[in-house]
Amino acid sequence: MNKNLIWFRNDLRIYDNTALYKACLSDTDQVIGLFIFTPKQWDKHYVSIKKISFLYQNLIFLQKELLKLNIILHHHECTDFLNSAEYLFYFCHKNKINRLFYNYQYEINEKNRDYLITQKLSEQGVSVEGFHDNILIEPIKIRSKNNESYKKFYFFKKKIIDSLSKKIPICFPIPKKRNFNNYNIYPVHFIKNVNINFNENLFPVGEKAAINKLKYFCSNKIEDYLLKRNFPYLNNTSMLSPYLSLGVISVRHCLQIFLKEYKKKSLTIALNSSWINEIIWREFYYHLLINFPILGKSESLLQWEKKISWENNVNYFNAWKNGQTGFPIIDAAMKQLNKIGWMHNRLRMITSSFLVKNLLIDWREGEKYFMYNLIDGDYALNNGGWQWSASIGSDSTPYIRIFNPLRQSKIFDKSGIFIKKYLPELKIIPDNHIHSPHEWIINNGCKIDYPKPIINYKNSKEKFLSTYQLAQLF
Repeated sequence: MNKNLIWFRNDLRIYDNTALYKACLSDTDQVIGLFIFTPKQWDKHYVSIKKISFLYQNLIFLQKELLKLNIILHHHECTDFLNSAEYLFYFCHKNKINRLFYNYQYEINEKNRDYLITQKLSEQGVSVEGFHDNILIEPIKIRSKNNESYKKFYFFKKKIIDSLSKKIPICFPIPKKRNFNNYNIYPVHFIKNVNINFNENLFPVGEKAAINKLKYFCSNKIEDYLLKRNFPYLNNTSMLSPYLSLGVISVRHCLQIFLKEYKKKSLTIALNSSWINEIIWREFYYHLLINFPILGKSESLLQWEKKISWENNVNYFNAWKNGQTGFPIIDAAMKQLNKIGWMHNRLRMITSSFLVKNLLIDWREGEKYFMYNLIDGDYALNNGGWQWSASIGSDSTPYIRIFNPLRQSKIFDKSGIFIKKYLPELKIIPDNHIHSPHEWIINNGCKIDYPKPIINYKNSKEKFLSTYQLAQLF
């Protein structure tokens, strides 16, 4: 009989969990789980309090679900990744573990930790098995004709869709209940509750809640997704990102349920739908991180990016963070981020473009701030999104792409419904003045506690263009 250990990380679920399924293949094997908390490492990676709180609550749910399968989830707190590796060695030795199962993580520190663990445990006679579980297709299968990794989304998407058209990834079922329990051998120490720092109504806890959320979205919102997804006041997105970031639901499961809803349509039509396009963007950013480790150091693949002269005005940065720029759509979006730890994707693009291309602040500062506040903070996606917005990413279009906050506001929040929700001080402003309220405020002699614009948009745009042009000359 083998003793199998499942090391849970960002895969907090029992359905379609590759490592869990593989560890439970033999009915005679003894199976236990382990999760290691690393609060100091989280601090170094700017993991938000909301995400940590969400993680704890989902772990409590996972522990209870695993007990139904007669699998105990142990837990331990360490300082950082190195300390967690040392504890894992100790745990495997103490409990005479024969086989370790885990799903891959792709960030640099995580990969280095896993390499160290694999080397040392292998020397001790422990079999170590890792799996690509957080993506749809293994990176080695998505290559160009020249066997190179894709740097452009367009070509990557074509390859992914071609691959999915031939074979949809399977979802692994929930393992059968173990024939024996480990309670007498390994007493159950339940994970203690921590303060809940996130909106439970928006993000209910647990795998079942995530699945229900996905099914509701596919049944009620997917048909209008293309038309309504860019309007933040319509609430027409799936809001599954916090669950995907912790692996409470798998990306394969998302694809599976989506395709069931689209069963009356051809597979080609389904795979080219706008929501699947977002799933493919997620896949693209993960493949980039895997194939180009330099991205894990917050560096760009474009060498000239290092020569950009950022102004990094502290006052501007603080105004941006606190929603005090005087541009309503920017400020409302930042208020949303600060309040609920989540931001609509269209608003992420507008606010990040504004920070980089109008305030001339290094995109890395915005990247860190988002991670420090997002409940769905995910390094690959956050880094990829910021590099895209800064026009220095692998899929960058000509750098002249700039989001005009006034134009974006008029298009995607025409009546100011979203703006007024997060900036209640502007509720008295007529709809046709809400996007640029200051002239109306002055003309009507109103005293409203809302700042004037901190920059002249036209001048800031011209400065940005000249700055980027200069950086590319050398």
